[in-house]
Amino acid sequence: MIKKLLQLILITTALFSYEIHLDRASNTEEKVQESKLGIALVRDDSKEIVIDKTTGLMWQDNIDAKTIRKNRKDAKQYCRRLVFGGYKDWYLPRVKELNSIVDKTKYDPAIRDGFKNIVSAHYWSSSPNLSDIVIAINVDFKSGQSYNNTRKGKAYVRCVRGKYNIL
Repeated sequence: MIKKLLQLILITTALFSYEIHLDRASNTEEKVQESKLGIALVRDDSKEIVIDKTTGLMWQDNIDAKTIRKNRKDAKQYCRRLVFGGYKDWYLPRVKELNSIVDKTKYDPAIRDGFKNIVSAHYWSSSPNLSDIVIAINVDFKSGQSYNNTRKGKAYVRCVRGKYNIL
């Protein structure tokens, strides 16, 4: 009974814990790159961000995205506290959002064209495993697959901001 109650609380928290507001984009010059899959990605080198024009999501793409490894709790906290590129409403992406930037058409899937700071390794998602509250889901940028992992394990962190629940 307690396990079911904790799962319900976890699901409710995951579903209602984010309130995302898009700020107006700055007038800085941006370089537009079309990926091989026809997804319009806009990279702002000065802010080290990538905007996916298809989903409306803005991705962190600085050195931290390929150097910082944390457990899931600390990863969520890192993104919530992140002030980067002139924005402060970052969050840890859901598994669907992370999967949207994995290029599964390649033999060795990696993050889609437009991103510069890449590690072919596991990245945390905010998506919980609904059958076991000790487990969370991460995405492997080498295989392009999603995996269950203990929340205490370490994985890389790439934060996102934008229209939450668009995917």
